[in-house]
Amino acid sequence: MKKHFLAAIILILAIVSCKGPEQKYTDWLYKYMPLPDRMHYGRSYWEENVRKTLETREKMAWDIPEREFRHFVLPLRVNNETLDDFRTVYADTLCARVKGMSIADAALEINHWCHEQATYAPSDARTSAPEATVLRGLGRCGEESVLTVAALRAAGIPARQVYTPRWAHTDDNHAWVEVFTGDGWHFMGACEPEPALDMGWFNGAVSRAMILHTKVYGDYNGPEDVIQRTPCYTEINVIRGYVPARRTNVTVTVDGKPAEGAKVSFRIYNYAEFYSVVTYETDSRGHAALDTGLGDMLVFAWKDGRFGFAVAGSENTSVELSHHFGEEFSEELDIVPPPENPLRTGATPEMIAANATRLALEDGIRLSHNHDNPAVAAFRANYPSRADEIIGSLSAKDYTDVSYEVLEDALLGTGSERIEIEHLRPYRKAILESGEVMDLQDRNAVMQWCRDNILIDNAHNPQNLRTSPEAVWRERKADSLAFKIFYVALCRTLGIDASYDLVTGTVESKAPKGLLRPASDKYFRDWTLTRVGESGTSLLDYEETGLPEVLEVEEGYYLLTTGRRMADGSVLARLEFFNVKGGEDKILNPVVRISSDRPSVIGSMDAEALFLKDGAAAPQSLLSATGRGYFLVAVMGHRDEPTSHARTELEAAAPLLNSWGRPVVILGKTRPAGLQNAVYGTDVAVMESLGKEKLPVVALCDSFGRIVYITEGYNTSLASDLESIIP
Repeated sequence: MKKHFLAAIILILAIVSCKGPEQKYTDWLYKYMPLPDRMHYGRSYWEENVRKTLETREKMAWDIPEREFRHFVLPLRVNNETLDDFRTVYADTLCARVKGMSIADAALEINHWCHEQATYAPSDARTSAPEATVLRGLGRCGEESVLTVAALRAAGIPARQVYTPRWAHTDDNHAWVEVFTGDGWHFMGACEPEPALDMGWFNGAVSRAMILHTKVYGDYNGPEDVIQRTPCYTEINVIRGYVPARRTNVTVTVDGKPAEGAKVSFRIYNYAEFYSVVTYETDSRGHAALDTGLGDMLVFAWKDGRFGFAVAGSENTSVELSHHFGEEFSEELDIVPPPENPLRTGATPEMIAANATRLALEDGIRLSHNHDNPAVAAFRANYPSRADEIIGSLSAKDYTDVSYEVLEDALLGTGSERIEIEHLRPYRKAILESGEVMDLQDRNAVMQWCRDNILIDNAHNPQNLRTSPEAVWRERKADSLAFKIFYVALCRTLGIDASYDLVTGTVESKAPKGLLRPASDKYFRDWTLTRVGESGTSLLDYEETGLPEVLEVEEGYYLLTTGRRMADGSVLARLEFFNVKGGEDKILNPVVRISSDRPSVIGSMDAEALFLKDGAAAPQSLLSATGRGYFLVAVMGHRDEPTSHARTELEAAAPLLNSWGRPVVILGKTRPAGLQNAVYGTDVAVMESLGKEKLPVVALCDSFGRIVYITEGYNTSLASDLESIIP
């Protein structure tokens, strides 16, 4: 008996030891694989992609260390995108394009290929798969960087998406790409190729960042500062690779003694919210620490019903848990971002000019591509009577990547397809054909069935990836969010009305409600509302436009945050903590602090600087076009992300600028809509007069040549800036 047992052990060990590289690497992916990826894609999918990756590794023969290969080439997942067949479809094309190049040159060339496929356009929060971004030809920065990382990895080059979760000096965030070339990591703008590495339009903006991070697949041990480790990924902070940084140390006390086990949230002001970038738990000394840029953050700490906060603007900050949940009070805070010190680039003017010429050619290549989704055309042909109804409910992004199966599945139901921001997948047919739940008559019965049959697993989806209702139905597993989405999907399949509340993240809440009547509709611009409690804080995610006149909110403790962004990027913030009781009906008055200073002169320019007005035969001066008094001048770029934001912001500010009545001079190919007093033309000498180098440039000047406001490059707070400084 012992002999047989020993022989079996030897056989098992022999089988394990005979595992080839393909099986070993596939097993490694499975070891850290998030639950939704396990549920959506079978093992053959992962094996096929590993096989292609190893084939590329041998063919390209890059000198890549095992650590960088395992964590930054092998994984398909970049962030929270839908996965697809991009690697197996495009690997050969990309390898052929860069054959014989150095890794650095190959990375730049692949970025040019990505620019031929897609360019920047803002969109919703769902992150498209790389192939969908190629098909659409458009993507926000998160999608452009996912595409570029996927392309680099497909060619065997280590790459990762790096992003600032929120800018400190302006609203919004940004994502880009880092590549490992053998001598370390270097950055570049995704789908925005420059003539050299470590160069992008954001060289100035990134110098003002407070935190730069990335999620690395698996248990990664590299030289970077580790923010957190999870069962699926390691989150690292790469701020020190870009700018001077400090170790921001926080000591939390309660009644003057160290508060061990207190939660400490590091927060950046952005879109009228103090956004939490990372939350730690204090050690026995009450300490927590994070590598940050050299500006201000808000540190919010809490434990056992008490909380406190402080502005962290130096190496050491103390927070006393001096407040109790439910206490009503307000406090004003001044937040100062890091100063701008643009990262140096190594490109010559000749290289930049040649690259610009190439980019124009690539724009033509991209525009020549067919961006139609064949699934939509096929569905329209096969189901003409319902095609308009179903296809018309799709967003622009859904229109690009929706499958025929999803459209056909929609024939079995009514109402909106999307529940939250999950990728659309068919689910109704599988549920209905089973006959298992057809006797469920109402929402209570559906909820009870879900509780009895669906296993909740939050540990293996720390990134909060979306799981489709079909996968939950098939596997009978879900994280908490997927459980809610599945519940709504099951109700709708059975003809029972149900919805997911995008504002609060709830599906069936019976908590008492109160009514708030906001005195301002400028949500996310001037103010936000956050639920506060022992579990942390939760922002009420209302739409930026179309805020309801009456907000129905659950009874509880709330934080009203307001802020005014100044021209230098600093913020005049105010926090107001208050309670809402069930049945209460009250006015909500967001108090936005204002500066007591009128616009002051910050520089000078030549009011006689020349530009060529549209339709004119010869240049003329700004003064001749604007007359005496104040005027706004905007020198725009073309087809780049900063200019796209500038156009959007000027269009948002159009009502203000139109009522102001003064001329707005727009120079360049990008033309914002809705400006009644606009003068359009081409720059001749204005940019030089303003003394700036980066487009777009927007300046408020007067006919004496005085500048009272100016911004260049990336600025998503332009509209609110103008509101605060227009005379």
